Amino acid sequence: SKLIEMPIPARTEDAGQEQRFAMAVAGFGQLLRGSDYLRDWSYGDAIALANGARGDDPYGYRAEAVRLMRLAESLSN
Repeated sequence: SKLIEMPIPARTEDAGQEQRFAMAVAGFGQLLRGSDYLRDWSYGDAIALANGARGDDPYGYRAEAVRLMRLAESLSN
């Protein structure tokens, strides 16, 4: 294994496309866990961040992640 360290920017606008999508997925996981650290961050925020960073998606995995986020959002209401 090899340690890879990468700082996460304080603002999502400063992050690259890959980092923003990873942040959306990590935040989605925290939402599913009911984390106290998210404050007012919502499924809508995760979906918007993921959609804005979807980029090239030749196999549709990122689109599927967004569909799962939307499904979780609908089940949480």
